[in-house]
Amino acid sequence: MISGINGSNLILESMAKVRVEEKIIDKAKIVGNKGEYVVQFYGSCAEWNGEPVVLCSARDPYKPRIFKSLDGAVSQLSKIGLSKTSIIITGL
Repeated sequence: MISGINGSNLILESMAKVRVEEKIIDKAKIVGNKGEYVVQFYGSCAEWNGEPVVLCSARDPYKPRIFKSLDGAVSQLSKIGLSKTSIIITGL
């Protein structure tokens, strides 16, 4: 298993892309509701301290990246190279 930034479970897009290419990460979930969606990664080594690895922003690498739309999150995953995605809507 490989941690994210400073031993956390947060990773940047560039880190996620490398892990997808190396087949460390092979799927993702988009979790959230109404303009607050977070991308969580899954795979053979995509957990850190029992929690899924989460995409963060280069502007604020110590907090999960919040997407305002599902389209934005799915587009980001496509750029990273993932085609397997689950969407979980919470708080309904």
